[in-house]
Amino acid sequence: MTENEKINETTQQNEQTNIAEKPAEENISASKPAGTDTAEKKNSPSRNTAVPEGTDTKAKKPMSAKKRHRLISIVTCLLIIAAVILVNVIAATLTSRLSGMTADITSKHSFEISSRTREIAEKTGKQVTITILSDRISYINYDPYCRQTAMLVEEMERVSGGMIKVEYTDIVRNPSFTDKYPDEELSKTDIIVSCADKYVHLTPAELFTFENYSGNYQYIASSHAEEEINNAIVTVTNEQVTNVALITDYTNEDYTYFAKSLTSKGYTVRELSLLSSDIPEDTDMAVIFAPSQDYSSENTDKIRSFISNNGKYGKNLLFISETNDNNIPNLDKLLEEYGLGVGHGYAFEADGSKINASSTNFFDGVLCNYASDEYTELVKESGKPVITGYSRPVMVIEPDHCTALLTYSEYSGICPFDAGEDWDYSDAISGKTIVLAKGATGTENASSTIIVSGSCRPFSRSYYGSDYANSLYLSTMLASVNGRDTSRITVAEKVITEFDLKLDKQTAMTLGFIVYAFIPILILGAGFVVFLRRINR
Repeated sequence: MTENEKINETTQQNEQTNIAEKPAEENISASKPAGTDTAEKKNSPSRNTAVPEGTDTKAKKPMSAKKRHRLISIVTCLLIIAAVILVNVIAATLTSRLSGMTADITSKHSFEISSRTREIAEKTGKQVTITILSDRISYINYDPYCRQTAMLVEEMERVSGGMIKVEYTDIVRNPSFTDKYPDEELSKTDIIVSCADKYVHLTPAELFTFENYSGNYQYIASSHAEEEINNAIVTVTNEQVTNVALITDYTNEDYTYFAKSLTSKGYTVRELSLLSSDIPEDTDMAVIFAPSQDYSSENTDKIRSFISNNGKYGKNLLFISETNDNNIPNLDKLLEEYGLGVGHGYAFEADGSKINASSTNFFDGVLCNYASDEYTELVKESGKPVITGYSRPVMVIEPDHCTALLTYSEYSGICPFDAGEDWDYSDAISGKTIVLAKGATGTENASSTIIVSGSCRPFSRSYYGSDYANSLYLSTMLASVNGRDTSRITVAEKVITEFDLKLDKQTAMTLGFIVYAFIPILILGAGFVVFLRRINR
């Protein structure tokens, strides 16, 4: 073999070796038929190939795990917040529309209505409106007891079947509302219970029990709003009519509060003067209110005629004495005919425990004893006395058919109007001085009742509208005398105490551990687990 042939053979072996060492792709390309590469180049993208305007030439990358987790977290939080809001809206709607959806967990069930209250609300046969003279938010935020009262009347509305309606009227923003009650002094914390043209005006003093704290500061210690509202509903729905003639001749005392209190109890009160008119025949009770001078013989005869009622009797007289010394021989004679009289002097009380703390003498703010069991059933349940002051002694001339109703203690007596500086009260103590009594006249089949009070103070706003038993006792007395229903709905007063939950010590400790320890630890643990899983991915 020549030198050239050896060179050619070596060259061919090297070429075969290079072909064998090339990658598979090059081998495949090398084995492709002719023209294949050209066709693929035509179908493949090229840097010089024209791309339509607006076409995204970059490939879309998948969302990273971090962004995906963040999005899921945000969506989950939003769903949880929306669920919480929805649940609260549903719960608020249900509890406002359906009775029984709320729960009272106070130890004395201070926010629940009693079975008696529920019965009254369910059996109310007339449309009754309970108007709170403030907007709802302001009223319930004024005091916890106001909130309790609002919940009480709203629950009564729910169970009444539409017969009781609760309204909130802000008299500051709506002053024209007061025009409906021109004789009332309305406040934004008052309540009016009305039915047709009858109404009862309830003030905080009638709804709540106030106690003094640190001087002149007062706070609400308990509530009897449920009882007062129940009785107001009974009063305004009562169809019984009792006509009262309020004789105002020669009076210098304010009788408006007493007149309004009679109206609120369902009486029809008409003021009149015997100087210009007679007592109407349909009058059931006449009231002579604190005359400062005597009536004429003609006018006292009008009263006699009224009491006898042409021999039918069945009429009643309330004589309220003027507290100052006056000369009223015709009226004195009239009272003596029925076995009663008014003494000339002041009744005094020497027992300091029987005098109101605000009083500065023996004559005013005296707490009376009940001398008879008549009309006392309700007041004895309350344990409260009647308060009076500057009272003239009432004389029981004929004890056989006259009865003492209210007296002072055994350490009481009478101070003459003309007592000098040398007068010593200890020498005048006679004991059990009478300040309210009643007598009767008539036949076996019918009689008229005469009641005499030694003072107009028990019927004044300061005493009749106080927390003492004046209103309860005197209204019961007058209702009984006039044949009205004397029954009164009684509901135990309610007390709200701070943190008043019906929980025993063990239950309270368990709930405290769950709220203050277990739940926070559970949340922290869950957060820690999530944190570990996130950093280990």
